[in-house]
Amino acid sequence: MKQLQLLALCIFSFFRMAVAQNTAPAIRGNVVTSDNQPVPGISIRIEGSSFGTISDDKGEFLFKKLKPGTYQLLLSAVGIGNQQQSVQVTAGGTATAKFIIQETATELENVLVNAGRRNKYAIKSSDYVARMPLKNLENPQVYTTISAELIKDQVIVDYRDAFRNVAGVNSLEQVSNGRTSAFIRGFRTGNYMRNGLVASQLTATEVANLEKIEIIKGPSGTLFGSSSISYGGVVNRVTKKPFETASTEIAFTGGSFGLNRITVDMNTPLNKQKTTLFRLNAARHSAGSFQENGFQTNYFIAPSFQYKVNDKLTLSADMELYNNYGTNTGIGFTPSAAAYPGMKSYEGLNNIYKRTFSSDDLTSTLKGYTFFAKADYKISSQWSASLVYTYAGVNAKDQLQFTPTLLRGDSVSRTVQRYAHSYYNNNAQLNFNGDLNIAHMRHRILIGGDMVQSVTNPTYIKRFVYDTVAINGVAPYITRDKIDQRLAQLSPTSAFKSNTYNFGIYASDLVNLTENLMVMLAVRYDKVDAKGTTSFITNATTGAYTKSTFSPKAGLIYQVVKDKVSVFGNYLNGFNYSTSTDKNGKLFNPERANQWEGGVKTELLDGKLAATISYYNIKVSDKLRTNPDDVNFQIQDGTQLSKGLEVEVNSSPIPGLNIIAGYAYNKSEYTKSNANIQGKTPARAPGSIANGWISYQLQQGVLKGLRLGAGVNYQSNSWYDDVNTFTIPEFLVFNSVVSYDFPQWRLYFRLDNISNEKYWGPWGNAQAPRNFAAGVAFKF
Repeated sequence: MKQLQLLALCIFSFFRMAVAQNTAPAIRGNVVTSDNQPVPGISIRIEGSSFGTISDDKGEFLFKKLKPGTYQLLLSAVGIGNQQQSVQVTAGGTATAKFIIQETATELENVLVNAGRRNKYAIKSSDYVARMPLKNLENPQVYTTISAELIKDQVIVDYRDAFRNVAGVNSLEQVSNGRTSAFIRGFRTGNYMRNGLVASQLTATEVANLEKIEIIKGPSGTLFGSSSISYGGVVNRVTKKPFETASTEIAFTGGSFGLNRITVDMNTPLNKQKTTLFRLNAARHSAGSFQENGFQTNYFIAPSFQYKVNDKLTLSADMELYNNYGTNTGIGFTPSAAAYPGMKSYEGLNNIYKRTFSSDDLTSTLKGYTFFAKADYKISSQWSASLVYTYAGVNAKDQLQFTPTLLRGDSVSRTVQRYAHSYYNNNAQLNFNGDLNIAHMRHRILIGGDMVQSVTNPTYIKRFVYDTVAINGVAPYITRDKIDQRLAQLSPTSAFKSNTYNFGIYASDLVNLTENLMVMLAVRYDKVDAKGTTSFITNATTGAYTKSTFSPKAGLIYQVVKDKVSVFGNYLNGFNYSTSTDKNGKLFNPERANQWEGGVKTELLDGKLAATISYYNIKVSDKLRTNPDDVNFQIQDGTQLSKGLEVEVNSSPIPGLNIIAGYAYNKSEYTKSNANIQGKTPARAPGSIANGWISYQLQQGVLKGLRLGAGVNYQSNSWYDDVNTFTIPEFLVFNSVVSYDFPQWRLYFRLDNISNEKYWGPWGNAQAPRNFAAGVAFKF
């Protein structure tokens, strides 16, 4: 704790010193629409000079290192009128400028898209990846953004399907309660981050409230800690926020396997001054299954508020409430060499592709909630602060889960368990962001700290084998009455509660050594205080420990062509704590992952072509493995290596045409581990993943507004298990969308898996055959 206090004192001393620095003359400004919405991607330059910049996602721009005097700012963009503004800059001061574009946000969007100015799927900046507002070409870390616009255009109603647009991500996993995970760069990561904070979610994520999804590549322990990330990356879902224009959209969607869905997105200012804003997103989603049984009925509501107290302080709050009811989703078959000694691939199970051997009486109810609050305060023209808090959890005390196991003699063992589970997370975060000159160099500074509490309330499992049935025969219906009778006779096989705290303080600085050359340095001090897991069966508490570690991060980025081409490199660090002890009872050190990465980022042709090419090398060290001299204990000298190449392209070469393409090659290997897996490939890490999507919307004529889209996804073979016994076969899947946009409504039709491919997810879960969804959306 003394180390934590000392580091905090040093950071805040630096903060006070940085605020006191004299600054060079500058111009800070923003670009907004007539309804006061920020306008990104607008070019602003200083007349008679080489100085030029582009407004960021908040519509803001900045000119630094100026001399005192009068400057003429020129705004220009294809499709809208040019503007000019005179600004007076004094010694040591920061002048302000504001450009107001006459169109509203909706009108401007149509103008820019129709003029070919916007690459509508390319989001070029993020406030979350570095926890400071940075453009993609200024950030040495690789990330991909899936926008709400892309989700809408592809008629995505399943959260997993959004990831088909990201190079190197396998998101076909879906466990029994509907929760998904993504496999990134050979490592599994949960979708636990929401608006930059931990908000674990046990059930399926609803896409109706998503503004965008950010996939942040590589181990990111320096800023995000260890409680909700993996070494492959972080998935951060960003929710929709209120805005100043009244609008409502209601959409109805129906389709294959009983799909029936309605969503509502309503936004309105609550006062004439438009300082108080309200938005409501809601959804009701029900669907059956392509397999012999299964269904889901989900309800979701998400109100959000924003109150602008004054020019410096803005308060916002939102919540998500959801209720999911249904059967197991994504039932997978565990392969067995003893049962099928000749079977090496899941292709051998294509004959039972649509079978589950379960029943619709095996239902689960999950109720979830997330409460979020944020205060943004502008301290000065150079410093801002944000205080954020989220409370999220799940009450899932009534889950019936089902597991089929292949046995010898072409039979299946049917196992049922009751899983009662309840948990919550508290996450608080305080950040200070600065943008200032120190020693004649621009510094964008982050100083912050966070706390995460993860609590598992009393959780128990009762499990039994219901019966055994022939794999090709009729499976007797499993009734709820029989299940309840059997469960009443059982004692829990597991019953426990736990409580863990994670504390961290961190600092980051992006320094402009020159106008084009930037260096990022960051460090985190992280401490975990695990209170242990208490068993209600033995009344014993185990696994209590306290540990701490430092995590560094570094990056270098050089803009070969200003705001167009960047060459970058990064060093990222991740870590993971363990409750295990060695032979002498001593706690093991944290497991670590170190990534080295380099590549090129481009934004060319006035933003119409964005691309990223990168090569990465991730080495995980200090992994636990069985002690070869004493199999009853572990030693900490294992290593795992994951390296690969990724290419992503996002282009809009002509008005109405949008292209997304990606390819990733990954080679993962246990370089030092237990004898049965050493030198082998980790499970669920395919060597190659490729994706492509192309869409075109007619810009004129009788059919203006008609959009045609087509996509393809490929994944090579991967292993189901670490010992590399069974393979998950490669697959190639084609999808398509047709939509028709009118000013006040939209028609859409999606056809997935056009070739009716039989393919399997990472846990041996069969994926949907050919299916469609169609609907209509009304806009008011």
